[in-house]
Amino acid sequence: MDRTSPSLLREIILIDDHSPISENDGSKIQLEHYLSWLHKVRFFRNKQRLGLIRSRLLGFSYARAPIVTFLDSHCEVNVGWLEPLLQRVHQDPTAVVSPEIDLIDATTFRYLFGPSGLIRGVFDWNLKFKWKVIPRRERLLRESAIDPIRSPTMGGDIFVIDRKFFESIGKYDSKVETWEVEHLEVSFRIWLCGGKIEIIPCSHVGQVLRSFQPYQPPQSYDDYLGKNSQRIAEIWLDQYKDFFYQRYPHLRQNFVDDISSELQQRREMHCQNFKCCITVVGKMNTYIRLITCEHDVSSMIFKLTIRQEIEINGKCLDARSKQGSSILLNDCHRMRDSQEWRNKNRQILHVKSGLCLDRGSSLTPVLMPCSHTRKQIWVFDKYYPDVKSKYT
Repeated sequence: MDRTSPSLLREIILIDDHSPISENDGSKIQLEHYLSWLHKVRFFRNKQRLGLIRSRLLGFSYARAPIVTFLDSHCEVNVGWLEPLLQRVHQDPTAVVSPEIDLIDATTFRYLFGPSGLIRGVFDWNLKFKWKVIPRRERLLRESAIDPIRSPTMGGDIFVIDRKFFESIGKYDSKVETWEVEHLEVSFRIWLCGGKIEIIPCSHVGQVLRSFQPYQPPQSYDDYLGKNSQRIAEIWLDQYKDFFYQRYPHLRQNFVDDISSELQQRREMHCQNFKCCITVVGKMNTYIRLITCEHDVSSMIFKLTIRQEIEINGKCLDARSKQGSSILLNDCHRMRDSQEWRNKNRQILHVKSGLCLDRGSSLTPVLMPCSHTRKQIWVFDKYYPDVKSKYT
């Protein structure tokens, strides 16, 4: 309230998701007494824990302003934070905007002001959110340092959205439990259903990064995170969900949610195929990684073809000619070049670079100088030496 113009702030909806406030120590009475002096604050306490998404949806149902800001409690707004965000949504109601996110030290609460216009939100096929430097092609689209930055995803802790537009795209998926991937769900929903996500460089908000989870989810962390991610993949990723299942093959046979109503809603909203999201915000790089072997899983069957390509599910292994480069999974272009591989003496040679496929120090294979170490031993289950290529 101290850093927001009163003329721009209609109300603050404060949702307490059944936090453990004791009725006996007086803290609940103190809180309600303090809030009673803040005339623009409306306080609601859930009778039971609803989780992040359902609490946000409840708060949205109470809000009366035409433009709504979602702001988590571990954020601190900076001076002049709201005006640039509101201006952009007023210009384009389909724009969902976020500020630049600065860090706040969780121990000292020191505000660490960060730069503007350098990073944006992205995701990988594990459906994990991350920050990444803005690619050159996006920088060239901006005429000024204060222009909005297109972002594939948003952090989700704070964003501003037109009320009618949010309703038109179905709001949040209320069946996503607790937190961690809900910002990817709403990000895909926005891009595919007629909107866009932008970061506004002139707006800054600080965020405290917690080192712990303040409450336990209703099931184990891996269970609820896997369920949430799989739900998003099934509803929004279309043909690209196979990339997700390549990383989590054990989930492919375990999907139990009924998502028929969500898929029907998506059709009624005329949302586009996920390919649109990749086309608009830039090509996603897909890298191969090592996981525990499982039988009869198509995503684990690699074939060295007569074209000297290593193929998996219709895609080919690709690599840049640079030591330490991770191995990409791209469309097969049939031009050999960066997709030509040779198997000799249990090593796999990348012909263009002269480097060998190496297991690397993590779970992501890389190109390294050829050596006879165990990290460069690769064995195919079956060999067909008499097969001749008609292309040579």
